[in-house]
Amino acid sequence: MVKPVRPVLGIELSSSPTHAQNRASPLAPLLPRSRYRFAGSEAKDLSLPFIRRIEGRTHPHYWQPAEAKDEFEACALGRQYAAHLAQLLKLNRQHSARGLLFRIASDMDFSDRGHHRSLCKCFFNYLEMLLNLGAQQVDLVRHVEAVQRFYLSLDELYAVQRNPRRKKKR
Repeated sequence: MVKPVRPVLGIELSSSPTHAQNRASPLAPLLPRSRYRFAGSEAKDLSLPFIRRIEGRTHPHYWQPAEAKDEFEACALGRQYAAHLAQLLKLNRQHSARGLLFRIASDMDFSDRGHHRSLCKCFFNYLEMLLNLGAQQVDLVRHVEAVQRFYLSLDELYAVQRNPRRKKKR
């Protein structure tokens, strides 16, 4: 089943509709605010406008963007898709660091030289902007060390669970 996807140049991601109305935007939103809250990661992924199921594949195709008519629309669509991804991850923090961006990038065709390439480029450029904003809020050295300690402790936990100590008999 192919879901209809059309380029939407305006995306309203604010927490309240009145806040969005106060901002002057030349591109009015064409879709309702995106609410990405799902129980399972499969349903979450399929809700993104550029992810579709394709006949013959056992898993979704993670990069099936709408066709853009020109360079400007391709760039706007790429930024919007990045905003959709960011909103989904913002609302579902428990699903971050599970390889979604890797699956998206793996399904992209970087050999295409038309508007599709601009769409991909603007998608990643906008994600870089968001990364920069987030990185400003974090002490990156401490954070990466904490994440590394977290994964090391998970490895240790799994090792302990695999090899339980036996109680000594008296």
